[in-house]
Amino acid sequence: MVNVEKKHLGDGSLHVTIAGKIDEKFDAMPFVDRDAGKVVIHLAGVRSISSLGVRAFEDFVEGLRDHEVELIHVSPAIASQITMIPNLVQNAKIISAKLPFTCPACGAEKNHSVPWQPNAAVDHAPKCDCGAQMELDGLAEHYLPS
Repeated sequence: MVNVEKKHLGDGSLHVTIAGKIDEKFDAMPFVDRDAGKVVIHLAGVRSISSLGVRAFEDFVEGLRDHEVELIHVSPAIASQITMIPNLVQNAKIISAKLPFTCPACGAEKNHSVPWQPNAAVDHAPKCDCGAQMELDGLAEHYLPS
């Protein structure tokens, strides 16, 4: 099940937060106002996306083609789909991905937002509370552009 919330900001932008599992029943278009200029989609809470959900998500983003669309805090589930299917969100600008990091010194885990760019998992990796540099939990090419 997916949860969708919307909020208008003072700058006129519409922020849509999507959380849960995206499947074939996904339809967030009712949450988007036709007169919204910029639509910012928060995706950190998307924990999984089915194969039919990928098509539904693609249709959603395509349906926003008349708006300026930004994707922020893209979850690992969405990021891995975007790296496999680059045209999945061709009408949107991806700003950041919220990815899992682990500490090689103490084993701590943390989700951390990094810019959507090559080498971001290294260049923008967080510091652990123990002081060590954290590392991406997984392969960067699965989550970020190369």
